[in-house]
Amino acid sequence: MSILTLGAAGDIVVRERLYAGDALIDEGYGETLTYLRQSDLVWGSCEVQFAHHGYRSDAPIAYLVDPAVAGDLGRAGFGLMTVATNHTCDFGPDAFLETLDHLHAAGVGTVGGGEDLTAALVPDQRGINGCRLGTIAVSCLLPPDYAATETRPGIAPLAIEQWPEIHPVLLATEPGAPMRMRSRVRESDLARLRGQIASLRPLVDVLIVSVHWGYGRGDPLAEYQRPLGQALIDAGADMVLGNHAHSPAGIETYRGKPILYSLGNHIAQQDWDNATPDQKAIFSQIDPWSLVCRIGIGRGGIETIEFRATECNRNGMPVLIQEPARALPVLDRFDRLSRGMGTEAEIEGLRLTARFAR
Repeated sequence: MSILTLGAAGDIVVRERLYAGDALIDEGYGETLTYLRQSDLVWGSCEVQFAHHGYRSDAPIAYLVDPAVAGDLGRAGFGLMTVATNHTCDFGPDAFLETLDHLHAAGVGTVGGGEDLTAALVPDQRGINGCRLGTIAVSCLLPPDYAATETRPGIAPLAIEQWPEIHPVLLATEPGAPMRMRSRVRESDLARLRGQIASLRPLVDVLIVSVHWGYGRGDPLAEYQRPLGQALIDAGADMVLGNHAHSPAGIETYRGKPILYSLGNHIAQQDWDNATPDQKAIFSQIDPWSLVCRIGIGRGGIETIEFRATECNRNGMPVLIQEPARALPVLDRFDRLSRGMGTEAEIEGLRLTARFAR
């Protein structure tokens, strides 16, 4: 029987205030928050910077957000966020550190980033209902100078090596055909992460590793993702909680444990009004449908994960879908992706539930 529940949301690209006085500005978001807050802890993936000033990088999309919005996330119920993402350093290291300060002031814990590499690698540890929960967060997406070093603030890195595979016969047969990109995790970074897991494992009952990885579309997975997820379970993780893909990307069951590749977007407040044509092309590829979930945790690990479908409204806010006929296509697609990776789940009305061996 589960002794704690972790509510989890996907990527959070929030640019506007969530509250006016005591009331949510977007009432449609209320049911989604109610669902998530029926948990002991709510998790999310931060994709903006909360700061007053910053120097914009060359990132194709970057948002510097009023720090008051960080307070709104805390008020909404988020208790822990990964900052190991490809957007939390878009306006430089000072704005990154200010972002951490504002989230902490709002009561939102952070993991996966800090004032230097040592700080960025520190896991989150907390006791909830007598269960010791530990969380590590890293990012495989590493724009220039975003990774923390011994002398620079930033995010916890897990670097990927990549190279093109050229097939001469195919290119001669179909000139201009896209080349296949091969990829693998840098072994030294993976060894460091294995060491983190080994150090944390005796101190906690349940260990979750968050990884920012893959492609924006989420399907297909990048070559390195499944071997990486499995390696983290082999190293001692009870669950891999992935993010970055803007569409739900399925859940794998490996050795009885879940590897969740992505829930998709959560809040998606893209700036269409001021977007360039290239930015609009990126925005147009983002699905409005995503998932939120509640993860049932026992002392022996992950027991169940229940998923609900959401749809972003015109304000970029995720509204819980309340009609089974509208939820089914979202849940069914996720189920089909998951079954191809060894996960048997059940769809009942508005919910998809996966169960895992203890």
